[in-house]
Amino acid sequence: MKHTKVVFTAFSICIVLSLLICIVLLTQVKSVHKYSHMVDTGRQIVQLVVEMQLEEQTYLLRHHEEVLGNVGERIDRLRKLHTSYENIGLVQEATGALEFAAWEESMNLYERLFDQFVLYHQAVEKSIAEIRELEKTILAVIYSKMNPERGIIGLQEIRIHEKGYLLYRHYPKPPDERSFEDKRKEAVANLLVWAHEDKRIEELMERDDRLFNEILHNYESQESTLVALQGESQRMKDIGDKFVEEGDKRLKMIDRRCLFLSHSLLVIWGIMGIAVLSTVFRL
Repeated sequence: MKHTKVVFTAFSICIVLSLLICIVLLTQVKSVHKYSHMVDTGRQIVQLVVEMQLEEQTYLLRHHEEVLGNVGERIDRLRKLHTSYENIGLVQEATGALEFAAWEESMNLYERLFDQFVLYHQAVEKSIAEIRELEKTILAVIYSKMNPERGIIGLQEIRIHEKGYLLYRHYPKPPDERSFEDKRKEAVANLLVWAHEDKRIEELMERDDRLFNEILHNYESQESTLVALQGESQRMKDIGDKFVEEGDKRLKMIDRRCLFLSHSLLVIWGIMGIAVLSTVFRL
């Protein structure tokens, strides 16, 4: 009777411990979906950002309007990921809330920067088109003067230096060589000398200079915006990488805990089995 009571007590203790372990195991297993979603979200963020960077390069090279829609579509997908990440409850954690806020800020800033980037490019294209139209008027005035050939050559020289700037502005300037902007200024001065203080050409060239300076300003603004845009892209990629890293770390931790609890459960019932067998044989 005494042995039976001991076995019953030990069995009860094993049942209680097993229930507690199973509850902890169930809690850990339920967390697997949450952190798997975190890893998947991080990978999708990185993939979408890489696709947006490719669209940026495509727009720089070809200026296709469909790129704008493609970037907007990917930002919308990022926003949906952002919402799903919030709904799953990960933002309740300290690190999750911090990255969630940074993600939202970076996404909104990227969208505004990309809009500015496009606007600067459109402004450059508009100024170039206006210069081309203005050139027709300048040529008409040049043809109305005596010896127009020198004036035409002077105007062509101005355009050559402008195109040099547009094509080679990203290349390093050879040492001891003047910039295309300085060469253009000299070409404008030579044209005005040929014009012999013709007010018509002076006024037209003032407008031409103003348009070219607008191009310079817009290109500089576009390039600085592109640097900021690339910075936000990298920031979002870093956030995605952190999600993957944090999710993987939590999943590995859950795996170790579940393995430990499972082994503990086996050990408890193994000890219980040995104790029961020992008691039976004694009887």
